[in-house]
Amino acid sequence: MLEIKIDKKMIMDLLNKFIKYTSSDFIRKIFNASTKISFKENSIEIKVFLLKYYIKIHKIPFTLSGVYEFEHNLPIYLINKKKLPQNILIDKNKIYIYIKENFFTKSAYIDTFVFDNDKLIIKLKL
Repeated sequence: MLEIKIDKKMIMDLLNKFIKYTSSDFIRKIFNASTKISFKENSIEIKVFLLKYYIKIHKIPFTLSGVYEFEHNLPIYLINKKKLPQNILIDKNKIYIYIKENFFTKSAYIDTFVFDNDKLIIKLKL
């Protein structure tokens, strides 16, 4: 069994890159200055000033490749959807992330996918 752990610093770095390419300078500065992230009950909680957002696991594929579906309450009107990578789709309350199939992602099966103790933990069966 292979275990992958992603901590909140890495999640914050990913969100910063996402914000950098899909929103305005003003939004980026607010996000960088005031954002706090925590992991609770299979969701990521994002606090920006007095606002609280979440991204929650909805569906995950059986193998690493496939479509990951998340629920959210993010202000998507602030995101330039045209600048998103082709494998990410965001709509009113869902985020879809597509992971291409290759030798590793096709043969690695997801045993556990949870947010716990400020980490995303993915346990794989090979």
